Amino acid sequence: MKTLVTIFSLFLLIPAGGEDIIMRHDVDEAKYFELAEKYGATAIRLNAGVGTFIQPDWIITASHVCENPEYVGKELTINGKVYPIKKVVMHPDFGMNRGISNDIALIQLESKVPGVKLAKLYNKSDEVGKEIVFVGTGYAGTGDKGMADGAVNKDRKLRAAQNKVDGTEREGFIRFTFDSPDSGKALPLEGISGPGDSGGPALWFDGDQAYIMGVSSHQDGRGMGKPEGRYGVWEYYARVSDYVDWVEGVVAGK
Repeated sequence: MKTLVTIFSLFLLIPAGGEDIIMRHDVDEAKYFELAEKYGATAIRLNAGVGTFIQPDWIITASHVCENPEYVGKELTINGKVYPIKKVVMHPDFGMNRGISNDIALIQLESKVPGVKLAKLYNKSDEVGKEIVFVGTGYAGTGDKGMADGAVNKDRKLRAAQNKVDGTEREGFIRFTFDSPDSGKALPLEGISGPGDSGGPALWFDGDQAYIMGVSSHQDGRGMGKPEGRYGVWEYYARVSDYVDWVEGVVAGK
């Protein structure tokens, strides 16, 4: 969850866990629900944060969501059925001492979930410029007010938003900007993840097939003193293409 990470004085790093989607203030919220209904089938709400099915018994999420076992728990309820968790595997180099690094993890269930839609791992390095869909079930808000007191919706309903990858970081992240409606850059359903969405996916679609390009990690106020969820902040997602070999090795039992 975003609240798991200290706010760093230089960068205003805010973990993105536990959030829902933060939206444009000038667009009907119903459109964000519709986007989630169309594109959110691979996402799963965890006890805290969000994950994405990559196999019927494997979920990818953020390490900071799994850091405290209480946030993951011993089981997940999916479509009304309880699935015990077999194991949680955090990236061996995950760390939060001076910042967030290798913020990616895997959860294996004791049994496979029938009929679940799967996202494939994105394994190319051409992410910049691609439009993606964020999916989350955390707290919701709008970019004009952010996560200010009294401006947060905690209904935990599934919402989705659009954004565009505008950069990569050598620390293993892809970056997004929450563009304001008057910037001329905002997409029709522009948004970012909010409190409770940590571990959720940045999805790119090839036809009906979802590819997970990123895993929700944290926000950066860019030294501008911007509160969480306001227009102009940068959003960082763990860059899945950097971790494909690790993910596939864990799933294969290597």
